[in-house]
Parts: sequence; C-alpha cells; structure tokens
Amino acid sequence: MDRPVLQAAFLVLLAAVFTIGLTFATVELPHLADDFVQNSVTTPGFDSHADEMSRVKTELFISHFHLRTIGYTCFTLLVLAIVVGFATRRTGLAALGAIGFMLPVFAQFAGVMFFLAGLGLLNVVWLPVLDISFELARLGLIIRAPFDLLMWLFRQIGIDGYWPIVTFFLGSGLLLFFLGTFAWLVAHARKLDVADFWVYRISRHPQYLGWILWSYGVYLLLLRGMYPRRSWGIDASLPWLISTLCIVGVAMLEELNMRNKHGDAYEAYRASAPFLFPVPKFIEKLFALPTRLFFKKGEPDRKREVAAVISFYGIVLIVASALFYGGGWARMLAVFSPSSRESRMQELVTQLVEEPNDRAKYFIALRLAAFGDPAVDYIIPLLDHTDDEVRMLAATMLREVPSPRAVSALVASLDDSVANVRGRAATALGLTGCTDCVESLLEMRDDPEGWIQTTSMRALARLGAIELLEAAEEGVNSPDTWFRASVVESLGILGSEDGLPLVIGALDDPEVHVRRSAVAATLKIGSPKACEPLLRASNDEDWEVRVYAAEAMKQLACMRD
Repeated sequence: MDRPVLQAAFLVLLAAVFTIGLTFATVELPHLADDFVQNSVTTPGFDSHADEMSRVKTELFISHFHLRTIGYTCFTLLVLAIVVGFATRRTGLAALGAIGFMLPVFAQFAGVMFFLAGLGLLNVVWLPVLDISFELARLGLIIRAPFDLLMWLFRQIGIDGYWPIVTFFLGSGLLLFFLGTFAWLVAHARKLDVADFWVYRISRHPQYLGWILWSYGVYLLLLRGMYPRRSWGIDASLPWLISTLCIVGVAMLEELNMRNKHGDAYEAYRASAPFLFPVPKFIEKLFALPTRLFFKKGEPDRKREVAAVISFYGIVLIVASALFYGGGWARMLAVFSPSSRESRMQELVTQLVEEPNDRAKYFIALRLAAFGDPAVDYIIPLLDHTDDEVRMLAATMLREVPSPRAVSALVASLDDSVANVRGRAATALGLTGCTDCVESLLEMRDDPEGWIQTTSMRALARLGAIELLEAAEEGVNSPDTWFRASVVESLGILGSEDGLPLVIGALDDPEVHVRRSAVAATLKIGSPKACEPLLRASNDEDWEVRVYAAEAMKQLACMRD
C-alpha cells in the first residue's frame, strides 16, 4: 500500500480517536464519573437549598471540609490562567482556564439533590459566584435565544423540535471537531504553515467551532429534566457563556500569533475564509462595530484590544440576559411605563388561565411574578380560579412576592380542597409578616396532610409566633420520623431559647434524620447552653451528625477557654 494512503488512514484514525473521545464525554463519561464520585465521596443526600434549615446544614458541611477555600482557590487559578494566557498570548493556558469555567455545565449531569454530590462537586469551582446568589448563574440565559427561536419555528409546523435541535448541535459539533482535527493533522504531516483546505475553507477555527456547538448541545441536553433528582436551581448558562467568550478570545489571540508568524500567507487565507462560521457581510460588520467604536479599526490587533472586545460582549450579553430572561424588562416597565406594565400583566394573566400545558403555565407565572409588588393585585384573584393548577401557581407566586395585601385571600386558601394550594398558601403567609394570621395557621395542625401541618409550623416560626412551642411539644413525640425532624427545624427557625430543651432532647432521637436536624436547629438558636449536648453529638454514630456538631461548636465558640 502506498505511503500517502497509509498516512491518510492513520490521520483519519487519529482524528476519529479525538472525536470518539468527545462523543464518549457526551454520552457515557458523565454518568460513569457521577457514579464513581458518588460511591467514592460521601455527601449529604438532601436538597441543599430546599429551605433555610437545609441551607444551614449545607453551610456546616461546606465549612467543615473547607470547600469554600478550595472553590475560591480554583476560581482564582482559572481567572489567572485566562488573564496570564491573554497577557502572554499563551493560548493553551487561556483555553485551559476557559474549559475550567465550563465545568459547572457537566455538574448538571449529577443525578443528586445535594448540589455538591457526585459530579455536582464540580460546582465547587463556581462557589464565589454561588455565594453571592444562585440566581447569578442565570445571567447567561440569553444563550437560549437561538434555541427558543428554533423551537418556535418547529412549533409552527406542529413538531416538538427539542431532540432534533439537540441532536443537530451535538452532531454538527462532533463532525466539525473531527474534520478540523483531521485537516490540522494533514497540514502538519505535509509541513504546511497554514491549514487552508477542506473544512478550514468554511471556518478558520473549526475545532473551536465544533467545541462551541457540541458544548451548547450538552447544555441543551440538560434542559429537560433528564435527571429528576438533579441539584437545586443551578443554571449553567453563565459558565457556558463565559467559557465560550474566552474560547472566542483564544481564537482571536491565535489570529494575532498567526499573522505575526506567517504574514501575507495568513492574511491571504483570512481574506478567503470566515473567522468561525459563514455569516452575511452586514453581520460581520455588526460584530466588528465595538472594535470600530473603541479603536477606530476593523479588527483588534493587540491582546488588550481582544480582551476589551470580549469583555464588552460579555457585559452586553449578561445585561441582555437580565433584561429579557431575568425579569429586568418587566421591572423597567413597572418603573417607567405603568400603563404598559398593567397591560402586560393582564395579558400574562390571560395566558396563564388559557394555557393548557402546565409547564408552560409555570413559566408564564414566573414572568408575571417578575413584575414584583405591582403584580400582587393581578395574582390575588387567581386564588379563586376554578383551575387547580392556576390556584397553586397563584399561591406559589405570592411566596415570591409576599404582600400584606394578599393575607385575606391566602387565609381563605388555607381551606382549599387541593393540598398543594393549602401548603403554598401557608408558606406565603409566613413570609408576609402578618400577626393576625397566626390563629389560622395554628388551626392547620388538624390538616389531614402531615406535610401541611409542618409547613404551617414553619410559617409560624418565620412569623416569630411563640404559640408554636405548644404544638411543638406534641410534635416532637410524633411516631413519624420526618414529622419530628420538621418540627425540630421549625424550632430552629423560631430561634427562641424557650424551644432549646425540645431541640436538645431531639439530639438523642433514635432516628438519624431527627438528630441531624436537631444539630442545625441548635446552631440557629445560637445559645451557649447547647455546647455540652453538641459535644456529645460530636461522637454520634452518624458521620453527618458528627460533622454538623463539630462545626456548630466552632461557630458557637464552644471550645474557647
């Protein structure tokens, strides 16, 4: 067989190995890695941000194992890798930092509830952002705009476009990665200075384009709740956006290096092939507009100019996410255009009532709640609607925008025939600060649903209702483990030392879930009287109880002389 044929076959095989590796990373590796980490690293099993007591236990776990220090260190190193890579034109270092920032996307593959369990451990990298607010991770939601547009187009012909769209991005990304890798290897084998053939005719950076398309497909793959026990509320849009912008910046730096190194040969190639993918000339000019405005030139030719352009687009896209996907536009309307605001809110109410799909109803409700307090008067009448889902969503929205104006309607909803409506109404009442609704919440102790009884106790605790103590004395002796645990956590939320004896007694409960909740509750109450019981709990047979107790003693300064 001729040597060129053998060489071509070898290069095809090598490119296929790279592509198969990326395919494996998409399909199987996340599941295998998640199973391995879950079996190797012991973590709590609760929903880490379900309520305030879950957050207390989460914080105890993070503090005990110094995960915040680890996360901040990793975040800093990734930022330094990108900054140093840009400053020194070491594109490999900058690309490494960019890929590191995308790790939280893969954390979404974790089939867990605790946000640091399994592959969720990758979220440690993002702790400096999550510590400010979990909502910040949603400041990249503008990246869903192409997906939303494609979904709308598919709906016009009566087709659910989700899987075709996901498959397209994953498949095209892998294909471009394969073709780009193969062409690059051929160019090196031929000792060519510039790869300017095959797929390089439609993109000067086909591997980067393949990576971007593939990673976007991975992001879309995780939108439809494939993992029903997935960690609470962490969106991966901002990590993907930052990572992708950095990758584009790396490609721009490589352009500078190639122009300096190969001069006219690379300039001729640049004139014949698009940067990432073919777009009309007017779009190219639109993308080049910031460079023309800032530097009076068509394209950046210095590393600081590249950094400035990428930063500008990052800010624009984050602001666009806040405006169009984060309720910012609704809040602006609420301030600057009351008439438009009222018209839009009434339109959303109509859509909510008429929409047949429950999932779609939920997102409409989010948009209505984004208007804040002005939306309350539009939400209250929905508590009397004949549709059970509408009433439940109304109570849910009033949890997000609690208002004294809704108290009477929420009290009436405590008698709703649907348990989810009653439970959400009780929670919303607890957030309104009302004192006149305490008696109504106390009556919920007789609700046939146990979880609603404990939900009303938590609401009473948030209101600071000392009447909760009497109900708690009976509740801590319930035969139901989870009921006892919830009662103990309610005492922690109340924060009264009068409830401390009941909480300390729960440290000796035969069920581990109750003991874990009791440790968290003692810390919430914050009394030094809990130090001796906590010392005993630090020798508990359960590792979580020991960890929580040890960390609680540190925070209560129990070990000081």
